[in-house]
Parts: sequence; C-alpha cells; structure tokens
Amino acid sequence: MYSYPSQSQDDGQNSSELRTLRQIMKELFIVCIWVSFGAVTIWGADGFGFLSTPQHVQSHPALQVDFPAVYKIWKQKQAVFVDARSAAHFRRGHIPGAINVPINRIVLHLKDLPTDKETPLITYCGSIVCPNAYQLMNVLLGHGYRDVRFFPRGLRGWQALGHPLGTE
Repeated sequence: MYSYPSQSQDDGQNSSELRTLRQIMKELFIVCIWVSFGAVTIWGADGFGFLSTPQHVQSHPALQVDFPAVYKIWKQKQAVFVDARSAAHFRRGHIPGAINVPINRIVLHLKDLPTDKETPLITYCGSIVCPNAYQLMNVLLGHGYRDVRFFPRGLRGWQALGHPLGTE
C-alpha cells in the first residue's frame, strides 16, 4: 500500500527545491549581466564597440584623392600606393604596385616604405566605410612623411570602375 510523505518531509523537500531555484535564478542573473556586458563591449553602445560598424571618415578634402585623379596618379606612377589591409586581404587582391602596411603592424612595415619623406603616398583600404586608410595616413604623417593622402573609396571603388588588381 502507498504511504504519503509526512508533512516534515514535504517541507524539507520544498525548502530544498526553493533553495535550488533561488541559486539557479541568481546564477542566471549573473550570466545575463556578463552577456550584456560582453555584447556592449563587442558590438558597442553608440558604435564604439570592437565590432561596431565604422562610420565614413570625414576629413579635409585636401587629404583625399578620388576618381579620376587617383587612377591618373597610379597610371603615371606619381605616388606610392599603401594598402592598410591585412596581409591575407592584400594577397587576394590590391592596387597593382601597392605596398602592404597593415594598420595593426605599421612599425614592422615602415622599412618597406620609401626612405625619402617627400615621396607622395596614397593610403587605401577595403572601402569607404573602412577607417584604416585615414588612420594610416595620420600615422605616416606623424612619422615625417610630408605628402600623404588617402583614397576613401578603397579597393571596392577601384574594382567597381573596372581597374586592374594585382595579386600575390
């Protein structure tokens, strides 16, 4: 025959289940806080996170060079083009004759740039939403190069007009 648990056993079991439920809720709350903090860190609040979408760089127009002038400068070899993208992206395709100076490895690649600080340089990256070309331009100006401009449309703009690509 079936016997019902006594009242004291029910109270003890309910108390234990309640403690377990409280512990689970407490841990879930802590996990939610950490997930929220991580999301803000990675994607950003107001676009300042690690993976936030960079906004188009606004700068003085004299620091930019765009079509058709950039193609003319490239064709006549009047400047050295400097690709600010990663080495892997550079190998997949770049403006022919460009030098690869990834923005996160500038110090290692300064030796690849012309020693004459008067040499015209044009920095570029992937597209108009990529701030790396602008940042690299400022770093190179800070290293004493006097004639540095950036090509805001980047490689996508170059390709969109059907200009050739170099690969390695």
